[in-house]
Amino acid sequence: MLNKKNSVEAKRDMPMGETPSRGNDQKRKTDVRRTEQLDAFSEAIRPGLKKHQPDRRRKRKTVSDINVPQKQTNMNALRFALRVSDIFWITAVIALAVWNGYIGINEKNVIAPIAAALLGMGVFISMLFINRAHRFAPAETLNQHMKTIFVAAFSALGLWLTIALITRPDTFLPDALAKAGLGASAVLFILHILYHTQIKRLHARRALAPTIVMLGATESARRIIEENAKTKDLNILAIFDERLARAPHNIHGVPVVGKIKDLLEWDQLPYINQIVVTLPKIAQTRKKEFVEQIRLLPNRIAFVVDEFEDLNHVQQRLSQIAEVGMLDISGKQMSGRHVAVKRLMDVVIAGTALIVLSPILIAIGLMIKKGSPGPALFKQPRHGFNNRVFDVYKFRSMRNDAADLEAAQQTVAGDARVTKIGRFIRKTSIDELPQLINVIKGEMSLVGPRPHAVGMRTGETESYKLVEEYAHRHKMKPGMTGWAQINGSRGPLHNAADVERRVTLDMEYIERCSPLFDLMVMLKTLPCLLGDSENIR
Repeated sequence: MLNKKNSVEAKRDMPMGETPSRGNDQKRKTDVRRTEQLDAFSEAIRPGLKKHQPDRRRKRKTVSDINVPQKQTNMNALRFALRVSDIFWITAVIALAVWNGYIGINEKNVIAPIAAALLGMGVFISMLFINRAHRFAPAETLNQHMKTIFVAAFSALGLWLTIALITRPDTFLPDALAKAGLGASAVLFILHILYHTQIKRLHARRALAPTIVMLGATESARRIIEENAKTKDLNILAIFDERLARAPHNIHGVPVVGKIKDLLEWDQLPYINQIVVTLPKIAQTRKKEFVEQIRLLPNRIAFVVDEFEDLNHVQQRLSQIAEVGMLDISGKQMSGRHVAVKRLMDVVIAGTALIVLSPILIAIGLMIKKGSPGPALFKQPRHGFNNRVFDVYKFRSMRNDAADLEAAQQTVAGDARVTKIGRFIRKTSIDELPQLINVIKGEMSLVGPRPHAVGMRTGETESYKLVEEYAHRHKMKPGMTGWAQINGSRGPLHNAADVERRVTLDMEYIERCSPLFDLMVMLKTLPCLLGDSENIR
C-alpha cells in the first residue's frame, strides 16, 4: 500500500505532460555521454591513434635564421684612408693657392709662401682631427656631419689668419690666405658629401659595423643592445647561452639562438668579427667554461670589463667594443693604419707584378696546356682569414686526372702525378704566381701564413687536429710568402712536429707583423727560394 501511495504521489508531483519514460530517456543520455567520454579518453591514450595537434607556442630562432653580411670593410682602415685623402687635398689646394698669391708680390717669395702654406695645412688638418670629422657614426645625418665640417673649416680659417697676422705681419697677405682657406673649405665640403654618401650605403649593407655575437643572455647584454639601438656602432647578430631553457627568445630584437655547440657548428662563424662574453663578474666559473670551448677559434674574443657594469658607463663600454679596446684575450689587433698600408702595398705591388710579368705568365700557361691536357690554372679550396674558405689560383703542375683538391696526399720526391713543366714551376715556385689575382681580390696578402688546403692531411690525420692552436694562424689573411717560409718551413708537412713548427712561426709573424717587417720578408723570399734544395715542392 505504501509503494502504491508513493507512486501516486510521484505522478502527482510530475509536471503536466511529463511521463515516467522521460526519466529513463534522461538516464540513457547520461550513460551515452559517459560512454563517449570514456571512448575519447581511450582513444587519447591509444598509441598511433592520437591526432596530432599543432604546437602553437612561439618557436625560438636558430642560427639558420641569422643573416650574416659576408662582404665587410674595416672601418678603422677606411677612416685612415679618408684622413690621408683629406691631408692630400688640403695640402695641394692650400700650397697652390698660397704660392700663386705670393709669387711676384713679396720679396721673400720662397720662404713666405712655404711658411704660410705649412701653417695653413697644419691648422686645417688639426681642426678636422679635433672635431672628429672622420668619425662617421652610423646614426649621424648628412646635415650633422656637414655642420661638423663647417665648424672645423671656418675655425681653421680664422685661426690661420689670426696666427699669420700676429707672427708674420711683413709677409701677411690676407687676400691670398683667405682665398686659399676658402678653397680648402670648399674642397672639404665636396669631399665629405661624397664620403658620407658612400659610407651611408656601406652602413645600409651592414658592411662597416663589426659583426658581433654575445655569449650570455645577461643584464650586460641587454644594456649594450639598448645603447647600440641608438648608436648602431655594432652589428649584434645573435646571443648564445648554455642555459637556454631559462633564456628569453630575444633581447630587444636580438635573438637568443642556441648554445655554444650551435655556435661552433655554425657555417657562418668565419664571418663573425668578434665574440663578446657578457657574463657578470661573479660568474667566473661560467666564464672559464665559455672560454675553454671557444679559445681555439680564430675569431677575436673579448670580455665586457667589470669596471663598466654600471648603466652610466654603457656608452663608454660600447665604444670600447666597437673599437676592440675591451679586455681582449685573443692577442693584438692590427690598427686601421696598418690594415690600410698593408692593403695599399698588396694592391700596388701585386698589380705592378701582374702587369710586368703578364708575358711570362701567358707563356707558362701555354706551355702547361701543351705539356698535358687540361686547364693552365688550378683552383683549390683553402682556409683563409677566420677560417673562411676561398679558391686559391695556381698554375697546374700535375696531370689533370690526378688533381687533389683536398691535398689528401702531399707531394713526395719523384711524384708521378707531377708533369715535366710542373717540376720546374714547383721548384722555382712559379706555380704560385697566379695567387697575385687572389691578392688583388683581397682574399690573400703578399705576406702572411700560407693557406693550407681544406682537409689537408699529415700522414693519415687531418693537419688541424695535430696542433691545438692550429686555427690561430687564420687570425689574418694568408700570404703568398711568410715568416715560416723564409725560415725553412716550406712544402709538405710530414708529421706533427712539422705542423707545430709552422704554426709557431705563423703565430710569431702575426705578433710581429708590420709594413716594414713585410718588406723584409719579401726581400728575403727570393734568396730563400733559390737556396732551398731540401724541401720538396
